[in-house]
Amino acid sequence: MNQVEIDGKIYFMPSEWNELTKKQVLFVSRLFQEQHSVVDFKIRMLFNFLSIRQKVLKGMDHEDVYFLCESLNFLFKEVSLTKNLLPFLRTGKRKYFGPADAMMNCTFGEFTMANSLLDSFSKTKEQKYLDEMVAVLYRPRKWFWFIRKSFTDNQDPRKLFVNRTLKKRCRRISRLDYEIKYAVFLFFSGVLNSLPLLYPYIYQKQGDTGTEDNGWASLIISLADGKTDDKSLETIMNSNLYNVFIGLNKKAKEYHEYMSKIESYDRH
Repeated sequence: MNQVEIDGKIYFMPSEWNELTKKQVLFVSRLFQEQHSVVDFKIRMLFNFLSIRQKVLKGMDHEDVYFLCESLNFLFKEVSLTKNLLPFLRTGKRKYFGPADAMMNCTFGEFTMANSLLDSFSKTKEQKYLDEMVAVLYRPRKWFWFIRKSFTDNQDPRKLFVNRTLKKRCRRISRLDYEIKYAVFLFFSGVLNSLPLLYPYIYQKQGDTGTEDNGWASLIISLADGKTDDKSLETIMNSNLYNVFIGLNKKAKEYHEYMSKIESYDRH
């Protein structure tokens, strides 16, 4: 967090994505949609982050304003937001709860489905894919959760994801302001961008196997010890995302080391 002093008053500005507040990430989301120039974007963010009037900014030294604008460059680099600043969404009388920070309580199944929808939205910019992605991640709270949470290690308040409820929830999610849904997109993008650093062998393996979907499929089957029956695959898909990634990374590392030995043998 950057500390700024203007006319004897102390202000604080975020220096990275995870230092943004809910209000700030929604404002950033809105600005991204409005397609401002980089300079105009930064100036608008300064007003928002510092909560100052335009005349105050005009009275500042130009070099100081330039320096403050440059401190916002992190917003134009790879999104690294892993803090869920929108823990729940409200549409009408319905309230839907989202994943924990870094999606720590997500299943591998919902992650792969949301990932596919995010890719489709990124390629086509069609809002239906964004609505579906949000509807996968945000779901109603479990019945009697205020009692059940004291008797389980699984602290995910959301109901288990099932396909049959997705379409109805998606229709309700579609009514939300676009900036809210795009903020969820930014959060999920940040989580995705954090994973290659945590599990490098998985993504190295995927890069060698053509499409990402094929890479996931081969690794999932590997983790299931080669079994392709519904029960074995369902167990993997309903397991915690990070538990699966630990196993997948180990399998991918073993595969990579094996292929390296084969290549070394062939060279000699």
